[in-house]
Amino acid sequence: MKNESFQPVLLAGSVGPARDAAARTLGRLLDEPVAAMTPDEARRAVGGRRRAQLTGLLVWLPDPGAALDAFASWLGDLRAAEPALPVVVVGDELDARETARAFRLGAQDVVFLAGAGEDEPWVETARVLVRRREARAAGSLFGGMAGAPRLIGRAPAMREMARLVERVASSDATVLILGESGTGKELVARAVHAFSPRAKGPFVAINCAAIPETLLENELFGHEKGAYTGASSAAPGKVEAAEGGTLFLDEIGEMPLPLQAKILRLLQDHTYDRIGGTKMRTADIRVVAATNRDLRQAVAAGTFREDLYYRLSVVPITLPALRDRPEDIPLLVNHVVERLAERLGRPGLRVSPEAMQRLVAYRWPGNVRELENELERAAVLAQGDTIGPGDLELRPRVEDPDRQALARWVPTDVPLEEAVERAQQAAERFRISMAMERAGGDRARAAEELGITEEELAARLEPA
Repeated sequence: MKNESFQPVLLAGSVGPARDAAARTLGRLLDEPVAAMTPDEARRAVGGRRRAQLTGLLVWLPDPGAALDAFASWLGDLRAAEPALPVVVVGDELDARETARAFRLGAQDVVFLAGAGEDEPWVETARVLVRRREARAAGSLFGGMAGAPRLIGRAPAMREMARLVERVASSDATVLILGESGTGKELVARAVHAFSPRAKGPFVAINCAAIPETLLENELFGHEKGAYTGASSAAPGKVEAAEGGTLFLDEIGEMPLPLQAKILRLLQDHTYDRIGGTKMRTADIRVVAATNRDLRQAVAAGTFREDLYYRLSVVPITLPALRDRPEDIPLLVNHVVERLAERLGRPGLRVSPEAMQRLVAYRWPGNVRELENELERAAVLAQGDTIGPGDLELRPRVEDPDRQALARWVPTDVPLEEAVERAQQAAERFRISMAMERAGGDRARAAEELGITEEELAARLEPA
């Protein structure tokens, strides 16, 4: 089980047999613990090591009442810096109230020393930390943290996304998650919620594209009795259901303009009213939104409010497309196949090396969702427990926007250098035409947007 890359930090209230037993047992099961006598020492130990080296923080509370007060005073700062670092509280005797408080302060587990053998509680503690280490080794970005969704990835863009999630989660800032369909935007939203102080509150999701415009306002804000025909009683909406927690607005780019104004008021003033209501209501919620659209283009086209865009994108988090992180595909394949094997009752289910090569080479226009669907179809139809290349249906898809663009711009029957030159010319013509369209034909405005002079624009508009 040992791995020199992962070490726990042990914070003990005082020197004693329990700490000696902890160091001895954890040294066998993990690696030599980094001992710290005070919260300040623990903070320096955490801050002075690379994140990947830290398995977890153990807090031993020989005097629960006083120690929990000290614990509370610095855990907030630690959580802000290292939101995903597991904390295990170990105590001689913790009553139900003290145990509940430890969990509220952010502990992932509480281990009791009273009545246990010398090594027993530390073995249990080590298992908690080993589970996290193994999850991280398998590419789980949040290390199997309780309450956090399982996101798989080792690509730099995914690791940076995870770090940003952990940093922003402790605040109440509005988060806008950007990415193509199927990249896992709702999972990221759930991670933001799981690491936030609102984690014990509800996570309420609504897909703005899946509900007709006439019903979306009612779904969000609810209605009063008699607000419309058939409203025989008052009903709350998703905003009220999310009270004290997180409201996730998926596909926010599809929200109609009239409703965007009400969402803006909700974000700015934390107020709203039900349909047919006269009483202004207050919402204690955090809003996380997601979209697969370019909202800046939607603002330019007049289909999305500019003030709402800036209010939503306080902290933008971008999810890369699966084709941009091919190094993660084997991890994802193994993770999905493992789940399928359990669900289908086929423990020997695997993917052949040849099939894996095809999976890695494919562009995945539908991203992780398409990968999951493809593997499930292949697993169901495969003759045995090995998914081979013949079990896969990986064909170029017309819905892949990159393939469509390249098919229009890049001729396949000319030398490479000429094909690249033609593609560049086509891209320039497209960019100029879009700028002219947004400027309403005004060359001065279009040139300003393009970052060139009006004379240069005029020359480029001349027919070849």
